[in-house]
Amino acid sequence: MATITVDVAVPDALRPVVDVAALPAAPGGAGPAWLVLSEDGRLARWTPTTGDVRDVARYREERPASEHGGGVRPRLHASRCGRWAAVVQDRGRYGTVVDLTTGSTALTLDGGDHCCETVPFALAFAEHGGRAVVVHRTDWNRLDVTDLASGEVLTARDGPDGDEDDAEYGLDYFHGALALSPDGTRVYDGGWVWQPWGMPAVWSLTAWLHDNPYESEGGPSYAVYPEISEWNRPAVWIDDGRIAVYDRDDAGGGTVHVLDPASIEPRSPGVRWIKAVTTFPWPVGDFGFFTDGEHLLIADEAGLTGVDITSGQQVFAIDGFRPARQDRHTGTLIQVGGAGARLWTPPEWTARAG
Repeated sequence: MATITVDVAVPDALRPVVDVAALPAAPGGAGPAWLVLSEDGRLARWTPTTGDVRDVARYREERPASEHGGGVRPRLHASRCGRWAAVVQDRGRYGTVVDLTTGSTALTLDGGDHCCETVPFALAFAEHGGRAVVVHRTDWNRLDVTDLASGEVLTARDGPDGDEDDAEYGLDYFHGALALSPDGTRVYDGGWVWQPWGMPAVWSLTAWLHDNPYESEGGPSYAVYPEISEWNRPAVWIDDGRIAVYDRDDAGGGTVHVLDPASIEPRSPGVRWIKAVTTFPWPVGDFGFFTDGEHLLIADEAGLTGVDITSGQQVFAIDGFRPARQDRHTGTLIQVGGAGARLWTPPEWTARAG
């Protein structure tokens, strides 16, 4: 396993960097490209291997995050095709989707103010019928999918009286961070339920957009994993059949749960539980979860550790490397801090959806 990282300078024009998100590589083999959100609201395309910087848009959010506060942090997302980007308020209420080809605002987002300070802003880019769509929170307990080119909402619900407020499907669930499976067919939701308890959920994006607009609220493919007590903990799709989720228990210990979203156990009527493939202990800490497509990659203060997903044993380590984001195109991980950035690319990688 090659574990050599590459250090590059962050151009002065981009600093201070607030967040980064991966973009498709530029033609000509220039290497991975990143969309950078700077503190002044600049959105720029940066190619670390060449140092090239190109401004693509500006972002300015003038709406308050929430009347309750809660440590709001801007978060940057980019579509796999590279045309669309979103800047959202994690632990806040609002966000904006930008068309990077024109620099104009394509969609303004409002996730509602009820307990928004408890979760990241639920958002994920996806593809449907060859078109880019965005999954986004429109209330504390509701997600919608919008076609970005047309602006059409693809998940409109019609209640019995022809309106969209169907109490029968009101979900008692606070949506959290979203992540698509590598093949783009399933949605993972790291949300929670009251009385505060983490409740990861998975459902079929295909069924949601083709068959049932209520799929995200308890449709036939909707299943949960109630064995996680906390939310806002790291989670990552290892492959289409395994999700690694971290939890911390009341006794002060930590555990990695490896879930199989296709292995479901029916419980009470209408309730389906996701089964765990395995669990293994991992020390408590402030982590980031990534993958090379085979191993779980855990980033902490000490560095990056590659972990066997079955045994929980360390396979390799990169000391001092603590990446914050991963490129779905190449698998490259990036750590940005101050004037420099550090990158590492897994030897083997299969491009992912999202």
